[in-house]
This record gives sequence, structure tokens and C-alpha cells, in this order.
Amino acid sequence: MLDLSLACGRYEWTRGLWDGNVSPEGIDLSILEYHNPERFVRMANNLEFDACELSMGTYLATRFRPEQYPFTAIPVFPHRRFRHSYIYRRIDADIDTPQDLEGKRVGVVNWQTTTGIWQRGILREQYGLDTRSVDWHRVGSEIVPIEIPNEYSVTDLDPGGGTVPYMEELLRSGDLDAVLHPVPLQVPEAERLFEEPIAEEQAYFEETGIFPIMHAIVLKDELLAEHPWIVQKLYDAFENAKQECLRRLERPQWVPLLWADIHAERQRELLEDPWEYGLTETNRNVLNTLVEYAHRQGIADRRYDLEELFATESLEIGTFG
Repeated sequence: MLDLSLACGRYEWTRGLWDGNVSPEGIDLSILEYHNPERFVRMANNLEFDACELSMGTYLATRFRPEQYPFTAIPVFPHRRFRHSYIYRRIDADIDTPQDLEGKRVGVVNWQTTTGIWQRGILREQYGLDTRSVDWHRVGSEIVPIEIPNEYSVTDLDPGGGTVPYMEELLRSGDLDAVLHPVPLQVPEAERLFEEPIAEEQAYFEETGIFPIMHAIVLKDELLAEHPWIVQKLYDAFENAKQECLRRLERPQWVPLLWADIHAERQRELLEDPWEYGLTETNRNVLNTLVEYAHRQGIADRRYDLEELFATESLEIGTFG
């Protein structure tokens, strides 16, 4: 048995790994729980885990320095999220449409966070926002050093007691007009930019086929070289845990939501498997879009081919795209 440490979030679709119902064959898996961004920092800066759920933005920022960041992703994507719902405006900031963000003070956690990459890209591409005309305020430090293109105006702020709480306080006080937020926000002085965010996100998916990928699993390169078979075994374990989750959703009375069965039916109508793994055609579309956005915004040094980003050589044909 190969001992392997994995830092990963506790999602419903990874529950089988956490409770031991699913185990990767030939691997004695030790799962560790660290929240974002601590998990990212520990992996990128200290290589503390054999495998780690890592922000795609941070991962893309590491690829031109593989000797400094010796890990490679496998096409397992444990975290995805639509991002329209997480753009907030102050109610008195004279912002009614995405284009009204031009000239406004808009906060971001840091420049490489995958949340911000998607939100800036979507606002530019889908709504015509000139992202170069926004007065960006970066509240947190970058996990991996990057060079933001000079075309963007970015002011650095000292978060003091915590990045997200400080950004919320700046929005509350009126020092920011809007924020691109990673998590739901409850500030009385602010509201979502889009009045009907679910409808907006569904229309975005129907037009583009994109359900944004946020994180991927990365493995140390030395492990990939010595034990290439672990790619398949980890992939299969994540897939089995996910399928176990989807089977639970067939009996949504166990989900603590009102009208859970209706929500589940509507989700299946839109996406049979929202958490699809592998370099499938659908995921290639999502990932190529993310790479394009990251390159345009200065996070990725070039437009990487997906085969450069993901270790798929030892995955069986038919398991991935």
C-alpha cells in the first residue's frame, strides 16, 4: 500500500472519501482538511501534501516555474460554481448594469483567485465591461507572485485582520462601490448586481455550456514519476464518491432544503452530472475559456494546451475525454 496525504474540501460529492465508503485501490489515503486559501498556500509554498485540491488560478500561475512548483493537476475538479451571484454593489453606488462598474472602485480578494478570473472574464465577454477602466482594489496578497498587466489599474490595500471581512467592511463603509466576492455576502448596504442571478447564470450556461471550474486536484511530480498508476486510482475514487452522491440525490428527502425534489429535477434537466471529471468535450470548453481569461489578465504566462496542464497519460481511454 502506498501512503498518500490528500488535502481536500468536505463536499457532498467527496463524502465517500471522508467517511471511508470509497478508498482508492492500493493507496492508504490520509485526508486533511484545510480551508481556502490556507490549503493553497501550504501546497504552493511548502509542498506539504502529496495531493491537494488547488485553486485553478493559482495553479495556472505556477506552470511556467515547474521547478519551483513541482506538481501537476489531474482532471478531477472538486469545486465548481457559477459566479454571477457573487458580484455585489453598494445600493447607493449608481451601479445598475455591469457596464456601470467602469470607473468604480471594485474590490477583489487577490488577482489570481479563480473567482475573480471568471468574474472579470464574464463581465468583459458577456456584458461588454471594459475591465481596464475599473478602479480595482486588491485586498489580499497573491499566493504565487504574478505580474498584473499595466493596462489594469490596481490599488493594493492592507487587509489587517482578514481579507474577506476587510473587503466587506470597505464595501459597508463606502470605500468600495462593488466587490467580486468568493462567498455569499450579507452586508445591508449592498445587494447582488444581478437581480435574478439564477436566471442569469442559467442563461449563461445555455449560451456557453460553461459551469465554471474553480479547483483541481494536483499531485507531486515525484509521485507521478514513481507511481503513475495513482492517477487512475485517485480519479476512480473521486468518481465513485461522486456517483455515490448523485445516487443520494435520487432520494432528495435526505437533503435539508424545501422543495428539494423539484430543485433536483430542474438541475438534472440542465446538467445530468454537474461535477463531471476528465478532459471531456464539455470540460475542455470550460478549461480553455479559463486559460484564455487567465492569460489575458496576466495570471497565466501563455495560453496552455490542456495536455500541458493535466497528467492524463496513465488514465485509461474512455475514463476521460
